[in-house]
Amino acid sequence: MSRSIFYKFLSIFFLSIFGVSILIAQNFEGKISIINNFPHAYNTHFTIKNEMAMLETETTRGYVKMINNTSSGDKITLTIDNESGDTVAIVKNSNDMQYRNLNKKYSKKRQRSNNVIVKVTHETKNINGYKCYKVVANDDKHKGIAWITKEFEIEPNDLFPTLKSQQRAIPKVAKALQNSMEGFVMAMLIINERAKEVNTLSVSVQKIKLNDNVFKVNMETIAVYSEDNVREMMKEAQGNPNKMKRARILLAQIRMQ
Repeated sequence: MSRSIFYKFLSIFFLSIFGVSILIAQNFEGKISIINNFPHAYNTHFTIKNEMAMLETETTRGYVKMINNTSSGDKITLTIDNESGDTVAIVKNSNDMQYRNLNKKYSKKRQRSNNVIVKVTHETKNINGYKCYKVVANDDKHKGIAWITKEFEIEPNDLFPTLKSQQRAIPKVAKALQNSMEGFVMAMLIINERAKEVNTLSVSVQKIKLNDNVFKVNMETIAVYSEDNVREMMKEAQGNPNKMKRARILLAQIRMQ
């Protein structure tokens, strides 16, 4: 499998985390797992301690790990190709002006979903030890239910605002449920009445003490790329279409974080 194909699967992987954005810790230390059967989505696992947040997922094409320091803005994305075994690390800092300007374009907005009826009910139940409110939504094709809590010790927040651009394939009902109220989605059910399909999402929470080493990556034997060295690659690739394509793919992945 070519590297270009491997990188393309990352954009598909991003769809798996629409239920929760990347997380900023607020007095939470432990692990959060999101299990779902949505099309083109993967199960996702978060590890969080203070200002550190790590996301891990195993896809059909490879393993992905993202590590974020919400204080310094430093981000590392590690990918391992299942077929070739190649490991690549992409580094960036979200506080750099170029990324601040880029992220303004994708700043979080509570957008209205046309033709979707949403109702926040008074019905509640306990999930993972948190009081959750039932929200229902429907359009001419889908029906959906979500259980959302306002009591979780972490705040869902878009550390990767550009991921919003990867959510076009998500049903409008699912988007509407996610945006119906401030809070954290603990469970979601989407019924496609035309196709007679049911998709679910569930969240498990485990509060445990973590060693700081879980957020460290040994990059001595890994190919590491940043925007600066990728731009140098592009200069050196003039006249070489294959190398230029490779550099442009890497640059797109850096911008996608």
